[in-house]
Amino acid sequence: MEQRRSKSRHTMLRIDLAIVGILAIAVCLFALFYAGGGASILSPAIDPEASPAPNTSPLPSPSPSSTPAPVSTEGRLIPYLENGLWGYKNTAGQVAIEPRFSAAYEFDGDTAFAAENGYYGLLAKNGVWVVEPVWEAVEAFSEGYAAVESGGKWGFIDTSGTLVIDYKFREVGSFHCGRAIARSASSYGYIDINGDVAVSQKWTAAGDFAEDVAFVRSESNNSYIIDKVGEKIATLSSRQYGTCFSEGFAVIEEDDCAYFLNSYGQTAFKEQYQEALSFCGGYAAIKQDGLWGYINTKGVLVISNTYAAAQSFSGGLAAVKDAQTDLWGYIGTDGKYVISPAYEEAQPFSDGYAVVKQDGAYYIINKPTDAVPLSPVLLYAP
Repeated sequence: MEQRRSKSRHTMLRIDLAIVGILAIAVCLFALFYAGGGASILSPAIDPEASPAPNTSPLPSPSPSSTPAPVSTEGRLIPYLENGLWGYKNTAGQVAIEPRFSAAYEFDGDTAFAAENGYYGLLAKNGVWVVEPVWEAVEAFSEGYAAVESGGKWGFIDTSGTLVIDYKFREVGSFHCGRAIARSASSYGYIDINGDVAVSQKWTAAGDFAEDVAFVRSESNNSYIIDKVGEKIATLSSRQYGTCFSEGFAVIEEDDCAYFLNSYGQTAFKEQYQEALSFCGGYAAIKQDGLWGYINTKGVLVISNTYAAAQSFSGGLAAVKDAQTDLWGYIGTDGKYVISPAYEEAQPFSDGYAVVKQDGAYYIINKPTDAVPLSPVLLYAP
């Protein structure tokens, strides 16, 4: 029995050795297998320059995300109305600043006055406040300064929004020729750009300076033309009162007529008119026999009186209301229509564009040329 056990042990030993041998061979093969590339040796070799196999589906390249082009803020930005609030569009009709203002002035350079919650602030073209809304009322910039009201008193800011003349006036005008109308009590005078009194406050009425002179009225009800220090250049009658000079002439209104004075305070032309506008671009609109036309600086009627209403020339064009259709169009200095009468309202051209109203909607129109036809762009429809 002992002998059988011995044979059994020898047999088991041989089996164990065989198993160990098989395992050793397997380990060697495993090491060799991964040293040679592992599982990749089971796949066919891939040539990096070869085309993928027909059934290969490479991942698609990601499409570049589309970024909308920024809206241009060059040139004019024009206020427009939407749902009772004002915003700004460029001349292509694109929204540059979303509507959020209760009132909006047009941009003068890089800034504009706009109002929120009953107060005015100074706005940049990117829609960010240069000065938060703090003013009760404002006037447009002129000669780099703008009048602003705070606490019932008026002062002046510069284009950066900095207060340069303190709030100390009950009423002011804009700067012209370095002078601005101002009053602290009941009478008017003029201040300089430092806020100092340049012409004493003793006039019952005062007009803006232009070409270094201004019209004022005294307590005796006489009218005068004064210079920048308040010296009288010409004395007018109590029935005469003039607008500011423009291109060497001023419109004088007397009783029911209008006429022009030259820079010496003398009557410029023999003709008198029912109404007249100041000279602009060498022409002045005048009304005779109920209709409007235009004279030149010699007083010669160069565009006949055929219009129901007229505006001054701006950018070589003038808005006129056609007497037959009662609609507004634009004429050139030859009196011919450049833009046919088709509008209920028409504003002057500025920087090559004007705002008009047609069928209740407002449009931006360009100044047409041979190369660029008239191309109205919708601004807003109330």
